[in-house]
Amino acid sequence: MATEEGAPRAPPQPPVFRAPKQVSRPKEVIAADEEIGTELKLGEFQNVVALSVSEARAVITAVHGARRKKDPSSNPLGGDKIHNDSEPITKFIEYMEMFARFKQTENLHALSNVLDSHPEFAPVERAQLGSLCCETADEAKTLIPSIANKISDADLQEMLDEMQKLRQFVD
Repeated sequence: MATEEGAPRAPPQPPVFRAPKQVSRPKEVIAADEEIGTELKLGEFQNVVALSVSEARAVITAVHGARRKKDPSSNPLGGDKIHNDSEPITKFIEYMEMFARFKQTENLHALSNVLDSHPEFAPVERAQLGSLCCETADEAKTLIPSIANKISDADLQEMLDEMQKLRQFVD
């Protein structure tokens, strides 16, 4: 490209992209403190269902298994995405397998029945009891301080003993 005088002309510069100042909606500030201590302060999560690691394992395993049975060509995201065999998913499933204490469906249902028989516990406390598998009432009340005044040591120990009977040890 030359001008009439014969001097070369510089090519036009591409426009510079400028991101908008705000790329997402502002998040609502939650004024409540969220804390699990001697008192449960869960804010917006107060009445949300909480899952133990064993329950979460059962859900994730079922969903992953159902996705593996689907025809990969029917996935709008692409055939390779339907099975979720990426490294993070695989590691997550391995984590769940390693730390889930109740792996058989019957035992998981029995655990749920044991925990549901104590309506004084909040869902998050039930999930913690199901995940931690404490051996003594003192250990449970130390790790989950919010249950300290909700149940006697004798009743808690009886419940923990029932849970230990359901627990499956895997080498």
